[in-house]
Amino acid sequence: MWEFDAARTAMRDVEYVFCAAGTGGGIKKNLESSWRLSLDTMHILGSVLPAALDRGVRRLIWFACACIYPVLDRPATEQDLWGGPLEPTSRAFAAATLAGIELTRAYNAQHGTEFLALCPPTLYGPGDTFSEDGHVLAAMIRKCHEAKVAGAPEVTFWGSGHQRRQFLYVEDLARAAVEIMQSSAFAEWGPLLNVAGHPARRLDDVAESVADVVGYTGRIRWDTTKPEGAPRKEITGGWALPGLPTMLRDGVKRTYEWYQANLPGAGKTAEQARL
Repeated sequence: MWEFDAARTAMRDVEYVFCAAGTGGGIKKNLESSWRLSLDTMHILGSVLPAALDRGVRRLIWFACACIYPVLDRPATEQDLWGGPLEPTSRAFAAATLAGIELTRAYNAQHGTEFLALCPPTLYGPGDTFSEDGHVLAAMIRKCHEAKVAGAPEVTFWGSGHQRRQFLYVEDLARAAVEIMQSSAFAEWGPLLNVAGHPARRLDDVAESVADVVGYTGRIRWDTTKPEGAPRKEITGGWALPGLPTMLRDGVKRTYEWYQANLPGAGKTAEQARL
């Protein structure tokens, strides 16, 4: 029970908790380590929530993910939870997250706690994971950059490119989380609240935008022998961000600038990389 003890120690004299701990990744990570993603999720929520109750935390927010919703041909609302089969490549992780939502519901109902799971679409931004285990947008930035540096004539992404994804810049979610935590309506939302972004876009369109920002001018190829996940992953309803969320191109530009400044060798030119 060291996880519970560590969480309880961290929450001493704390009224408000944001729990962003977790293990996540894209399709590749889910295919290779779904058991780890699921187990980590259960360990974290199974420690943090009871520790928060024990410490008398006033309010707690933790972050879910859009894979909790069934495969739909429209944006999902909180009422779609448990409404159909989950997407196979992320089913184990989604099931663990769903268990966390039901645990949140049970705590609120039985102990009067104010715990809430926030569900954003796919997040991106500075500090993202740019390895092969990362989510799609970070992977696109890395691959386009590496192809530019190497002078490669083409770059390859998984799937058809027709799958639609919705993105939210991480700073927009952080701003929303603080506003939600401070809201007088907090107790009315539990256990789940969506935080949506701009409408979903086809990934072939997103890839073109990323390549343009990165400055990669080669060919983009789609490998249809690889899995592409749900045809559409998009949420709506819940919390409406005041003002417009960060436009994708602006968010990608900021993310790429961070990538270049913070990853070893990421800022090299093609000529420097060949030396």
